[in-house]
Amino acid sequence: MKIIRANGRQSMFAPVLEGSFKRLQTDYVDILLLHNPPRELMDGNASAELYAELQKLKDEGKIREYGVSLDWRIELENVLDTTKSKAAEVFFNALYQECLPAFSKAQEQGMGLIVKVPLDSGWLSGRYRGNHKFDDVRSRWSPEILARRSDLVEKFAALIPEGTSMAHAALQFVLAQPQVSTVIPGAKTVEQALDNFAAADKQLSKETVQAMRDLWTREIESDPLPW
Repeated sequence: MKIIRANGRQSMFAPVLEGSFKRLQTDYVDILLLHNPPRELMDGNASAELYAELQKLKDEGKIREYGVSLDWRIELENVLDTTKSKAAEVFFNALYQECLPAFSKAQEQGMGLIVKVPLDSGWLSGRYRGNHKFDDVRSRWSPEILARRSDLVEKFAALIPEGTSMAHAALQFVLAQPQVSTVIPGAKTVEQALDNFAAADKQLSKETVQAMRDLWTREIESDPLPW
């Protein structure tokens, strides 16, 4: 379960949870995630009361675990260092591996990792090229950024084994990280959802996974793609 909290007020927990209980016809939720909150709310020392409230909800059995949805390694490490969170939703894909160095620490501390944006907002599905015209939030990308992204997608595609779709390869790369618990790609149709599920039926070779890591290190790490 994901709870979106814009202002960090603890009073928002109760009404949102009660609404979720009614919709899900249950009296608990498995995971409560703070969705990309301000960084001070990712710090268990600076926001001790908030995390005490989350722990109270866990102790009462209303939630099984709690955690944070985040984008950066420094954020994941801060959550690991200052809270008792056992779950994190992390931004990670073949073209964005910034959080990867903190994955081992998460595993050591018993934190489950849920990967978001595994298809890089559709780029790793093979749907887009540099001349694509977006009419949503992605329209803010400049022609230069679109061209660079398109070039990187082509380099990623060149690493994919024959007979594997780009979307499957992107999801398999994420699932190849042993610290990852699950991945949540978007799907607009039942067919897309079923195709996403099918990606888990096969695995990339260790050599291919390493080549995809090397692509990040060589082409992107020092100059990450803007979001």
